[in-house]
Amino acid sequence: MATQDCGEQTDIIKTLFSGQLIKEYSFTNKLKMMGHVWKQNEKITVSAKGAPESILSISNVSEEEKIKIQNYMNNMSSQGMRVIAVGTMEQISESEIPDNITECKLNFCGLIGLIDPPREEIKESIEVCNKAGIRVIMITGDNVITAKWVAKKVGIKNADNTITGEEMDKMTDEELKECVKSINIFSRVIPEHKMRIVRALKENGEIVAMTGDGVNDAPALKYADIGIAMGKRGAEVSREAADLILLDDNFTTIVDTIKDGRRIYDNIRKAIGYVFTIHIPIILSALLAPLFHVNPVALLILPVTVVLLELFVDPTCSIVLERQPAESNIMNRKPRNPKENILSKGVLIKSVIQGLVIFGFSFGVYYWNLSEGAEVARTMGICSIILANLFLVFENSSEIESVIVSTKRLLKDKVMWAICIATVVILFIIVYTPVSSFLKLNALSLRDLATIIVFSAVSVFWYEVVKGWRRR
Repeated sequence: MATQDCGEQTDIIKTLFSGQLIKEYSFTNKLKMMGHVWKQNEKITVSAKGAPESILSISNVSEEEKIKIQNYMNNMSSQGMRVIAVGTMEQISESEIPDNITECKLNFCGLIGLIDPPREEIKESIEVCNKAGIRVIMITGDNVITAKWVAKKVGIKNADNTITGEEMDKMTDEELKECVKSINIFSRVIPEHKMRIVRALKENGEIVAMTGDGVNDAPALKYADIGIAMGKRGAEVSREAADLILLDDNFTTIVDTIKDGRRIYDNIRKAIGYVFTIHIPIILSALLAPLFHVNPVALLILPVTVVLLELFVDPTCSIVLERQPAESNIMNRKPRNPKENILSKGVLIKSVIQGLVIFGFSFGVYYWNLSEGAEVARTMGICSIILANLFLVFENSSEIESVIVSTKRLLKDKVMWAICIATVVILFIIVYTPVSSFLKLNALSLRDLATIIVFSAVSVFWYEVVKGWRRR
């Protein structure tokens, strides 16, 4: 291996940076190349770099050499490299300096391959997206071969079918709308192309999340339904145009956020369904007792009873259900219809049926025991509703998993268990302490206690049969 001492390295650096910049040819998306004109020791040199096809178009190379260079470029691109070409034009006078870079006649110097391998976790995250019904589309300025290599490496579907920016320029908006339904790889694009792709996807009814980090990405980020900018390497303009900013610039974070968003939406639905379910036995017990000619003194629901039940309902709704972990199949579902109401027909029907069943068991155990005294019957009815409220949390933690599996997932949630234990303790206090007389309740025998536990469990856990049918 050849080595250089510090003196030689210093001479090279002086040679490289001691020249005078006379003119600059700026990079444009149309030309895909840039250049500088340097004057050094009375010698004027034009140096240019850019896309290989652009540099080759202004280089002094034969057709045979172009084919050979193209083969080298394809070989490098097939290994996932981003390839740029460099060329120079030397020994010219100031009067011979071209006005535009396209007027230069370069000596082709060579190809440079840059590789930025995707993170290891990207493939797994894209696989999760595929299962969740989320299309991952690559929009890149790289050439087709590099884009295909990266797409296959990370697992993007339909990676062999691609569209280039030049091909997009020949398409009408209607043709592009049809094209974006199946094409996931767009290469050699410019900012205008990104806007057209996002617009076409939105006009097809898609919800579009766009990620980007540069100034050129800002318009598309702004136009997308959700613009996601990179917080570390992203330009200030892209961050201002975006709706979300990734602090770690990691695609996996987006997937985790989608999962968390689905979990939150699920939990809000569970909470709404729970509110409907648990209030049905309360309302019906208050309305139907007079129809059964129950003495007002022996009513199941008293004003103080309503306050007591709400003491259990509110914490369950606002703390326990909203803390539920994500269900195991949450990222195997297709995206929901954005026009769907949060209280869907299915959730409402399920809540009503569950509420009616709980009412039937709780009111039934109350009405059956009226002969033993109003306070005993009321205590059994109220305790049935409270215990059903507790069991309902575990049963409705998942629409598919059994209550045993759901409970295992909740074992590490200390807050949830604190609420459950507090419910049992409060239930003991209102039944077996002097507080019971204030609430017009009475202490229960072990036999009565066992009866309401069984009745409450059956009134809720019958839904396991429905879950089993769904799993099959």
